[in-house]
Amino acid sequence: MNDTTVQLMGKTYQIKCPESEVNALQRAAQYLEEKMRLIRETGILNLDRVAIITALNVVHQLLTLEQQKNQHAHAINKRLMELQSKVDNALSHNAQMELQPAE
Repeated sequence: MNDTTVQLMGKTYQIKCPESEVNALQRAAQYLEEKMRLIRETGILNLDRVAIITALNVVHQLLTLEQQKNQHAHAINKRLMELQSKVDNALSHNAQMELQPAE
């Protein structure tokens, strides 16, 4: 674990992070900083309030994306089952044709 420094709203934070995750942490901090600045631009000056509203917005965005991902995965699985059924039916029909005696 490495100590990594991130800055948010003018404050510096030391965070322990595996070396392999440092870049992801830095990107996350930049993203959070952007979102917090947007909230602060609405006129909210209290840093705690800015942080809470930003956290709620980011979590809402995450949950919405997760729900969309689950809906897409469900639609894909449904389509795959439909295609598998068509393939099974076609193979079954082909096998029946091969088993019929020649006239």
